This record gives sequence, structure tokens and C-alpha cells, in this order.
Amino acid sequence: MIQSRAASWRKWLAKPLPRNLLVLFLPWSVLIIVLSVLLYDRMLSDRLEPLLDAQTDSLNEGVAVLERHLSSLRGDLQFLSQQPLLKRAIKRASPDSYAALSELLLEFSESRGTYQRIRWLDETGMERVRVDAASGETRAVEAADLQNDSAAYYFVETMHLYRGEAYLSRFDLDRQYRPDGSIRELIPILRASVPVFSERGERRGILILDYRAERLLGRLQETSVAYGGSLQLLDHEGYWMLGESPEHAWGFMLGKPELTLASQQPLSWRRLLEDQRGSFIDMAGFWAYSHFRPGDKGAATANEADHWLLLSHLPADHLRALRWEVLWRVLLFFGVLQGLGLLISVRRAVDEAERLRAEHELYVSSQALAFSNEQLQGTVDQLQRTRRALLQAEKLSSLGTMVAGVAHELNTPIGAASVAASTLEKSSQAFQAEMRDGLKRATLERFVQRTDDGLSIISTSLERMAQLTRAFKQLATDRASTERRRFDLRELVDEVILLLQPKLRQSPHRIELDLPQNVMLDSYPGPLGQIVQNLVDNALIHAFDPGVKGVVTVSGKADQANGQYLIEVRDDGRGMSEDVLSKIFDPFFTTRRGQGGTGLGLHITHQLAVDILGAQLDVRSSPGEGSCFSIRLDIG
Repeated sequence: MIQSRAASWRKWLAKPLPRNLLVLFLPWSVLIIVLSVLLYDRMLSDRLEPLLDAQTDSLNEGVAVLERHLSSLRGDLQFLSQQPLLKRAIKRASPDSYAALSELLLEFSESRGTYQRIRWLDETGMERVRVDAASGETRAVEAADLQNDSAAYYFVETMHLYRGEAYLSRFDLDRQYRPDGSIRELIPILRASVPVFSERGERRGILILDYRAERLLGRLQETSVAYGGSLQLLDHEGYWMLGESPEHAWGFMLGKPELTLASQQPLSWRRLLEDQRGSFIDMAGFWAYSHFRPGDKGAATANEADHWLLLSHLPADHLRALRWEVLWRVLLFFGVLQGLGLLISVRRAVDEAERLRAEHELYVSSQALAFSNEQLQGTVDQLQRTRRALLQAEKLSSLGTMVAGVAHELNTPIGAASVAASTLEKSSQAFQAEMRDGLKRATLERFVQRTDDGLSIISTSLERMAQLTRAFKQLATDRASTERRRFDLRELVDEVILLLQPKLRQSPHRIELDLPQNVMLDSYPGPLGQIVQNLVDNALIHAFDPGVKGVVTVSGKADQANGQYLIEVRDDGRGMSEDVLSKIFDPFFTTRRGQGGTGLGLHITHQLAVDILGAQLDVRSSPGEGSCFSIRLDIG
């Protein structure tokens, strides 16, 4: 059965659609899982960070509260211990000095309002001056009501201190009773004391302040509430003075030894004792703590291990609820993206299956088209060969026209030279006959004159033939070789215009040149000459209406900013429409179809300019305003 199911599973996966679905969805699923884990960490961090910062801030604020109140207590103790009235009472030990000191302490207690008792005990532990504050009333205790506290722990500890040292007790509770004997109020007390000395350095007892700590604890409670109600104050044994709930406090005074953090959270308590300050997260929640030594550098305590622990606690239930809240949001995000990924993967898998089928069909079609492509390629090659042949034929036609023009131009000087030679021959024969009959001076002068005139005609004709031959030879060489060289632009255009003279004599139009002398270019003179010839010839054929005497102007100017030279061939003919202008350089386009036009002249001109010269050939024209062809090429 298991093998059958495995075989069925493999068969199902072998199908294109399931296989594509698995390939597409698996990476997506892994990616979403990774993103969900990262998102969970990020969201949890974003939610926890403000809470944890608040715990740390509350801890710092709590430490500042403790330091401020204890600093005030130490300052008051130092202030009273240095009063002259205390020193006088120690020195004289009289009722008057005790009364003066009592009045001072009474005024001080009323002004402060934070002390339950202020006392001076002599070296035997007997109270000599005592001021009590109870039920909103401050009073000096009568001498008959004074007590001996020589056995009190704070007296014993303080009497062992040296000058400048102070003692601070652990927290204590002062019980206030009702008349029926029941406890009316429990007042948290901190006792601070210093030894007092006579002028000779003898110990004369202690000065002790019973500080009402409810103001200190109340300020800590306000700070705790402001930061979420998590601030706690414990002693060195783990008893709460300020706890998470009021019933946790003062276990050491109320006979409840189980009310300690050490007994309720032993693992956390051990970690809290490892360092003086820090924070950590364990099974009980988040803890930020700071150990606080209530005395300054000169202080002593009832026990060397006696110190306070101020901590801020974020319970584990709170953290757990926060984690579950973040987890549900991430799971919702995970489910939505997984569903979306599955939907997209199914769609892509279907598309991929369709694509594979289409590829197969395309492959079959491509095999059928391959043969057609080969045939088309052969046809294109043939068209290219035909096109090159037509281009070459057009070039040869241009060269043939040039040859015919040169031949026509040579006929005139050759005929003139032939006539002059024939005339000279006849004149020479006549001169020889007259010499036999007797030479006359007039005959000699006439012969010499005729000879000079004939030689002049022959010389002029030969010079004209030589000029035409040089121009034809140079143009034919340039167009045959297509080599790059430096040449004079004006000379090149003059040669082209010279070869066009036979056509100009048969035409009412004229050519004007606006080219500076000695313009040297480094380019291809043959193609450039053919371009100028084609443009001028095109203007003479197409630009003018019958009966119009037109002007074709060839001009040139340097564009030094771009390092180029601009040659323009303008006419003042009929111009061209936008439709004609857009097709003018297309092969086989002509406006003289059936009148001998092939439509290749301007196409060849454009190819020569762009492909060989690397120039830019543009045209601008509008009906009735003539046309202007511009050739922009590098100066070189």
C-alpha cells in the first residue's frame, strides 16, 4: 500500500502542472517563513523596546529620588550637628542650654515636617533633648518623659563611629496606637545619627533624626505609577519596602518571613545579586535593577551587607500576552502571504504548462518556417546584389554623363586648333610660292601676322584641352579610388562646375559660387564632388518650371564651434511639399516617373554623405520658396 502511494505520488509529481507548482511554491513558502520570523522579531522588538526603556527610565528616576531624599537627610544631620546651641548644651549641661537646644530643634522640625523625632542622647544613652511630631503637632518632650535608649541598636552602632562618620539604619515601622491599644498607623522610619564630641574630643552621645520615609516611598510610588507601576524597593534580605502590591511590604516587621523576593523568585533573586546594576529577562519577566548603598563614603550601616535593591519588573504574563499578540499578527500575515503565494504559484504553474505547450507548437511551426526563412534570405541577398548593381549603374551613369560633357567640351578647342593649323598650312604654302616668285615685305608681314594669330588660337585651344583633361582625370581618379586626402574645396567645386558647363549651355539657368578661397579639408574628394554634382544636377532637372530662369547657389562656411564645415546647395525654384520632402531620400522615389527618372540620385547622394563621408545631409524646403540641401562634415 505504501509503495503504491509513493508510486502514485511520484507519478503525480512527474506531470508538468504539479511539478511546476512545487518548484514555484516551495521557494516562496520558505521565503515567507523567513520573512515571518524576521517580522516577528522586529515587531516584538518594536513593542518591547518602549516598555523596556520605560522600566530603565523608571529605575533611573527612582535612584535619583533616593539620592535626593537621602542627601537632604544627611545635610540636615550635618547642619544640626554643627549648631553652636548643641555645642553649648554639651559643654554646660544646664536646663537653660537644653531649653535653647530644644527650641532650635522644635523650629527645625516644624520647618521640615519630615521628621518623627529629633533627639540628642548623651554618652549614657539618656535622652537629653527630644522633639516629637505626631498627629500634625510638634512638641518638645518634658524632662520627666525622657527615656534611656542605651540598649538601642542605633545608639550602640553610632557610638562606635568616629568624627565625621554617620549612621543610617534599615527601614523600621513606628506604630501609632489608638486609646484602646490597637494599632492606628504604621509609619516607615529611617534613623540617621552622628556621634557628637566635646571640645576636647570626648564622646558626648549622639544626635539622631527619625525620618518619616512615607514621603520618600510616596515619591517612588508616583514615579512607579508614571512609568507603568513596576518600581519596587527591597532591602538586602529581599523584603519589600515598596512592592508590586501593598500587602507585600514590611514582611520583616510584621512577622511574615515568606514575603521576600528571595523566597518567591529564588532564581531571579540570585541573578539580581550578581551585579550592582543591569537588566535581564527570565521566566518571571523583565528585570531592571540597581543596588543602592544608602550611606555615602563616610557612612556606616547596622550590617555590612545592609543595602537596598531598587528594581523595575515587567511580569512574564505581560510579556507573554505581548508575544501572543505579535505572534497572531505575524501568523495572519503569514497566512495571507502563503495564500497569495499559492494562488500566484497555481496561476504561474498553469501559465508555465501553457507556455510549454505553446513552445512545442512554436517548435513545430519554426521547423516549417525555417525553409521559408532560407528562401526569404536568398531573396533578400538577391535584392541586395540588385541594389548594389543599381547603385553602381547610377555611379557609372553619372561618370558617363561627365565623360560625354568632357568630350563635348573638348570638341570646341580641338576644332579651333584644327582650323588654325589648316589655315597656317595654307598660308605656309602660299608664302613658299611667293618666295619663289620674289618675296615682298608686305607678304612677309602678312605671313608673320597670320602665323602669330594661328599659333595663339592653337595655344589657347591646347590650354583649354589640358584644363579639361586635368579636371576630368582628377575627378575620375577620386571617384574611382574613394581615398581620403587633403584638398582645396573651391578647386573641387570649380572642377565639378566646369564639367557641368555643357549642360548649362543648354539650360537657361546659371550657377553661382559663394565659396572662400583656400579652404582645405581632410576628407574624400571623389564622393564629395559627386554629391555636389548630384545636388546641382538634381536642382537643374527638378527645381524649376519650364520657361523660368533659375539660380543654383553653392556656398560654404566654417562652423568653428563644432569643428565642422557647412556646404549648401540652394535654388530659387518651386520648392517641395511636406509629402515629397519626407520621401526624397528613399530609393526609387521620383517625381519624374516615366520621364527618365530612376529615383536613385538623391538616395545615392545620401548614402555617400552618411556612409562614406560620415557627414549629415539635410534638406529644407517649402512650396514656392525653393530648396536648400546642406552638407555638414568634419573639417578634419
